[in-house]
Amino acid sequence: MSKLWKPDNAGKVIPVVRVRPLVPPPPHFHSRLQPQHLHWQLGHYVEDLSFGPGGRGRRKRWVVDAEAEQHNLILTQTYDVLMFGTGGTGWMDLARYAVVGTGSTPPDPSQTGLVSEVARTITDQTGDMSGTKTITRLANGVYSVTVAREFTEAQVGNRNLTEWGFSPSSTAGGNLMCRELFRDGNGNPIVITPYSDQRLRLIYAFSLSFNPLQAPASITIDGLGTFTGTAYVRGGRDPSASEGLDAILLQLVTANIANDIFVGLLSAPYTGSYFGEVSTSSVYLPSDGLNNITRGRTTVPVTFATNQGNVTAYGLAIGVSGSVGFLLAFGSGQSFTKTDQYKLTIGPWTFTWGP
Repeated sequence: MSKLWKPDNAGKVIPVVRVRPLVPPPPHFHSRLQPQHLHWQLGHYVEDLSFGPGGRGRRKRWVVDAEAEQHNLILTQTYDVLMFGTGGTGWMDLARYAVVGTGSTPPDPSQTGLVSEVARTITDQTGDMSGTKTITRLANGVYSVTVAREFTEAQVGNRNLTEWGFSPSSTAGGNLMCRELFRDGNGNPIVITPYSDQRLRLIYAFSLSFNPLQAPASITIDGLGTFTGTAYVRGGRDPSASEGLDAILLQLVTANIANDIFVGLLSAPYTGSYFGEVSTSSVYLPSDGLNNITRGRTTVPVTFATNQGNVTAYGLAIGVSGSVGFLLAFGSGQSFTKTDQYKLTIGPWTFTWGP
């Protein structure tokens, strides 16, 4: 609402009140990667005897000789290059490989690799080489990714190690998501020199968060007008995974797997129930439906043909695995009806992320 002053025919100044409708902006959500911490351990294995119902056996036990925890920073290229997943990596696998080196240059966000890389590994503490990780849902829209990687005696024995990082790539070079110097418990740079019978284990964690989880929003459809409502992120849980549909949706976007993502029309008003129970009429993105842009990814428009999505729509949804990860629910009394006499095009829309 704004107030203007205007003279009448008699020359008197009278107030004029103009009322403009307040329309919320188009839906927009941001995802943020945050560095957490590294727990490094220098140690060795010893053999123990074990006794049980099956008799006597031997097992290896990890013995820690030195350890510390420290924070770190995420490099700029993580958002501009690596998160796109050159080989279909996606945000979940940014830390598949641990990397160590002998350089002493302090870390800076503009760096892309270690100063002097000497080894990288994908092997975890059990000997698994598949790129294991643990994804934990800390709160609505907040996830923690933890990886453990172990360097063998042959890789690090008798080396003066000073720097470390993590990467989605097996190729040596400037493809790190993070870089730091080894530090003691007080934050001072140190040199780690494993003996010939010692191994180095790096346990690294970083987090991903979405915000806002709920916000007023609007969308304008040519020929139909502007629809207002509420946009939500924080999809229902995938029964086969620990993460929610919001995290899986972002994984597919950043890994450039477009044809597993659907755009749907809500065929019933949203009542605040679990997203996966919302009835939708949907179409899937084409396999080439994602295009790279700096710190984000934009889809091509999605078109419902004359024989698709013929429902009365009460909102729009984006999802994966048959469930919704993003939802724009129209406000009370708002809807539109699509019939087989029309096509409907929605797009483009954008995901963004940053530090």
